[in-house]
Amino acid sequence: MTHELNRGHVYIVDPDPRTRTACAVLLFSLGYKISEYPTGRSFLDTIDLGEPGCVILEGDLGDMTGSEVQTHLSALGSPVAVVFVSRKGDVAAAVASIRAGATHYLLKPVREQQLLDVVNHAMRRSLEDASRARSRRSIIAHLASLTEREREVLAQLVEGAHYDRVSQELGITKRTVEAHRRRIMEKMGARSLPHLIDQLAQVNWPKLRMTAQIHAH
Repeated sequence: MTHELNRGHVYIVDPDPRTRTACAVLLFSLGYKISEYPTGRSFLDTIDLGEPGCVILEGDLGDMTGSEVQTHLSALGSPVAVVFVSRKGDVAAAVASIRAGATHYLLKPVREQQLLDVVNHAMRRSLEDASRARSRRSIIAHLASLTEREREVLAQLVEGAHYDRVSQELGITKRTVEAHRRRIMEKMGARSLPHLIDQLAQVNWPKLRMTAQIHAH
């Protein structure tokens, strides 16, 4: 296991204290930080929703269902990966959970090695999701730093317009277009136009831009 995974946080949400203890002992021995919760609400009230991690989730928690917990995590944009470990072999629930984004749906009793493999996989996915989310937030912040004119030039450039056309469309000189392009690249931290276009694709920029324009009016 890598050092990065050793820093992962595993949340065990199960009303059965014996299940929680068994999972905690197994995963703690490999360096994971462990938190245990007997109910879904106690978990949701204390979790850091912005940090990556993995939750081992029982389907029936008494106060709420595991699916409801998963729905809350998804609605709040949490990168925490969901692994269901349930007493009930409900095929429909398993399919629905996977479709909703859970990485695995296991039935108790779970073999130790199987649980380790599943948690490792879920943690990697969570770390990747969290990294993408951070990248998206950074790109959106950089876009927000552009002036209105720079956004107009950007829209032209990503559509493949040459400096002559941009100059004509916006009523500015080619030298001014070049200056705007340079500042856009600097503000966005883009190495090249393809890199810039890739950044915009990550945040679905045309849609984001339209939404911003609607709110502005």
